[in-house]
Amino acid sequence: MTPRLSIQPEPFDVAAEIAALTAELGGRAGAIVSFTGLCRDEDGRLAALELEHYPGMAEAEIGRVLDEAARRWPLQGAVAIHRHGLV
Repeated sequence: MTPRLSIQPEPFDVAAEIAALTAELGGRAGAIVSFTGLCRDEDGRLAALELEHYPGMAEAEIGRVLDEAARRWPLQGAVAIHRHGLV
């Protein structure tokens, strides 16, 4: 299993990412588990959220978590997408 990791400013389509992973796995997985973080509007007081990251460090840390998960569980695939910038 080679996990896919992307740290990007662009929005992405969660359903399309799940469909791509499902197709990639070709029926080998019995479940797909996902976590999607949301930006709350704090009762209308929040106009935007700007997420910063340290290039290189963010990829290394998220990659480390993916590697640990692959060691601990029999994963068939893994995708991690982390947004930065204005959300």
